[in-house]
Amino acid sequence: MKTRIISGIVMGVIVAVVLALGFLVEPIIITVAVALIAVGAVYELIHNAAGIKDKAAWIGGCVFAFLFVILSDNSLLVNKYSSLFLSPALVKALILVYSFFAVIIILKNNKEFDLGKIVSLFAIPLPYAYAFSCLSGVIKHTDGIYYLLLLLNFSSICDMGAYFVGVTLGKHKLCPNLSPKKTVEGAVGGILSSVVVTLVISLCFGKFLGIPMLLTIPFCILGMIGDLFASAIKRSVGLKDYSNLIPGHGGILDRVDSIIMIAPFLYLAINLGVI
Repeated sequence: MKTRIISGIVMGVIVAVVLALGFLVEPIIITVAVALIAVGAVYELIHNAAGIKDKAAWIGGCVFAFLFVILSDNSLLVNKYSSLFLSPALVKALILVYSFFAVIIILKNNKEFDLGKIVSLFAIPLPYAYAFSCLSGVIKHTDGIYYLLLLLNFSSICDMGAYFVGVTLGKHKLCPNLSPKKTVEGAVGGILSSVVVTLVISLCFGKFLGIPMLLTIPFCILGMIGDLFASAIKRSVGLKDYSNLIPGHGGILDRVDSIIMIAPFLYLAINLGVI
């Protein structure tokens, strides 16, 4: 527990420094930081979970994830090159190039690639890179701090609330095959915890309470689904954690599994003016 707490504090300090530099010095710092996190997540999926050891394969997937997040930053490219169409075109080109790259790698090493590895290399990097690009978009929004706090509330606060309520009152298993310790009571407790924190955050930022309060429940459920999905992948390949990068916490995906499920939907809601 001590190691877990120390690691949590260190991660918190790093995040705070990156955000401060991004908002006060240069916004691209945030984009690059998120892109690097995406690299670590894709590596854990391709190398550790899928078991693809070919260096060219996992390096290619990591490079794709990094470039996807960078090129998806419309504000960066518009400001630098004054083209509203440059970013979408480059992202599409990147997807085509990576798809071709993955096909070549699979054909070259066809004896080593079963269906699971083929799907992992060809398809997995794209949705995860997209999710991280949405996370970058949420943070860099005009009200980025507000939305980031909501995102962390829907994921981390809900998860902590679920843990403490589950330990204290949990009796009915939520999904025993994937996560034996999660309970229905814990899930309800986590959601209620997030509802309270949403209220506090919205009041502090002077925001209308109705929509954020209403969306707290579905976003918390999305976070739980992301957590369970990450557990399903680990269970299928016999992993306890995606890696040991973060002492006491596991890998990057062990920490952001719920965040990257919520981020695309939150980014969509923001752009549609729903929240």
